[in-house]
Amino acid sequence: MVLALLVTTSGPRVRQVAVQNQSGDRISSVGQGLTVVFDRPIEGTDFESVIEVEPEVDYTVSHRQGQLSITFDQNLLSNTEYVLTVKPEIEDDLGKRMEREYNYEFTTEEPSFTYLERNYGRGKEAVDRVVQRAPLSGKRQVLFGEDRIKSFALNGRYLAVVVVRPDNTDELRVVDLSSTEERSVDISHNAQVDNLRFSPTDNQFIFVLQEVGPSTGDPESEGFDSNRLYLYDIDGEQLQPVDTSSDKGNVKSALYSSDGQALLYETLDGSYYLTGATRATETTPLGIYHDSGGFDRTNTKIAFQFGDSVTIYDAQAKESQELSQIGTGARISAPTFLHNSEELIYLWDPLNAKVGTTTRVYVASPDGKVEEQVVESQPQEHFLDYPVISYDDRYVLVEAAPKSSDLDDYTGNRQPKDARLVLYDRFDGKMIEEISGIDPVWNR
Repeated sequence: MVLALLVTTSGPRVRQVAVQNQSGDRISSVGQGLTVVFDRPIEGTDFESVIEVEPEVDYTVSHRQGQLSITFDQNLLSNTEYVLTVKPEIEDDLGKRMEREYNYEFTTEEPSFTYLERNYGRGKEAVDRVVQRAPLSGKRQVLFGEDRIKSFALNGRYLAVVVVRPDNTDELRVVDLSSTEERSVDISHNAQVDNLRFSPTDNQFIFVLQEVGPSTGDPESEGFDSNRLYLYDIDGEQLQPVDTSSDKGNVKSALYSSDGQALLYETLDGSYYLTGATRATETTPLGIYHDSGGFDRTNTKIAFQFGDSVTIYDAQAKESQELSQIGTGARISAPTFLHNSEELIYLWDPLNAKVGTTTRVYVASPDGKVEEQVVESQPQEHFLDYPVISYDDRYVLVEAAPKSSDLDDYTGNRQPKDARLVLYDRFDGKMIEEISGIDPVWNR
C-alpha cells in the first residue's frame, strides 16, 4: 500500500540507463546509444527538449511506453566524460511530473589502433607482428606473430591475417581474439590475397583472390582465374564470390560503406562500380577514377581522386561535383570524409620546391575550400599513402619515411624498411608519438 501511494503521488522516476555498446567497463564511442528506462509509461510530445548531453553532440530521441531511446548521430569523443541530463518535465499518464532532474555520467574508452610491425628479415628469431596500441595509456598488445605477414584486417572479435609462404603464395587465417584459436580459410594453395577488409557490421570480410603459377608465382600464368572478389562469413564458415560486373574476375580493390550495406569496387582498368554487400542488387557503373576515399557518414556520397582534383559523386541525385582547387600545385591522396562531418582529409605532396618542400595533411570543406593544415612533414621526410583518421575525428595517423629510404619488396607490396607512424592530435595541435610500423587502422 505504501508503494502504491508513492507511485500515485510522485511523478515518474528513472529506473536505469542501459548503454548500447559496452564491453565490461569500456563504453564505445562509435555507434553509441542510450536507453533511459522509467518506472512507468510516460507521456509527452517533445522528448528532444527534455534531454541534454554534455559535451554537445547530435542525437535523436525516440519514445516507447516507459523508455526513451537516445541514438547519437555522431561518434562520441574517445576518452571523454559525458553527462546525460533528463529534465524534470516528463509526465506520466496521470499528469504527474518528475520531481527532479536526473543525471547519468559515463566515460568513453580511450582510442586505440592496430598496425603491422615488420621484421624485414633483420633477425632469425624475430617475426612480424600485428600490434594493438592505446597511445594515451601506453598499453601495447601483440595480437598475432608470424614470419612474413602481408596484411591484416580486424573487427571487435576476429583478426584476419595474410601470411606469405616460402613459395610466395598466401595463406589466409582467421584468429578468434578472445580464445586465440586459429583457422585457415579454404582458398587455393596457388593464390595471393589482397584488399582484406572487414564488414563494419558483421563477422564477414572481403578480399581479392589472385591465382598465380604454382612454381613461378606469376599472376599472368594462363589457365588461372584471377582477381575475383570474395566474401567470407566467419560464423557460417562460408566462402563465396561477390557478384561483380565481370564473370572472369577483374577486380583490383573494394571497400564497404560504413553501414555495411554497399560495396564500392574498382576494376583493373580504373572503373568503379557500386553494388550491394548483403544482398544482390543491380551493379551501378560510376566512371573511371584514379582512386577513392570512400563514403561519407550518410553513405550517399563517395569521394574520388581524378588526376590532381577531387570529384564527389552523389549516389541519390546521381550527380558529380568537381573540387578542382584541392589539388592545386601538388599530388594528392584520395580524400576521405571525416566521420562526423562532410569535411575531407587528404595528403598534399608539393610538385616542386617553389610550392614547398614538405608533405602536408589538410582538411577541406565540402565545397573544396581548404580549412585546416593538420600536420606537416619534416623537410628530410615524406608522408606516405593517406592519413588515417580516428572515429572521433581527433587523431590522425600518417606513415612517414626519410626521403632517402630504400624500398623493400618484402611480401609483394613495396614499403620503406624504416617507415614509422606519426600520431597527431588535431584538437590540441601537437604530435603525440612516433612508432615503427605500417598499415594502421583505428579500432571501433
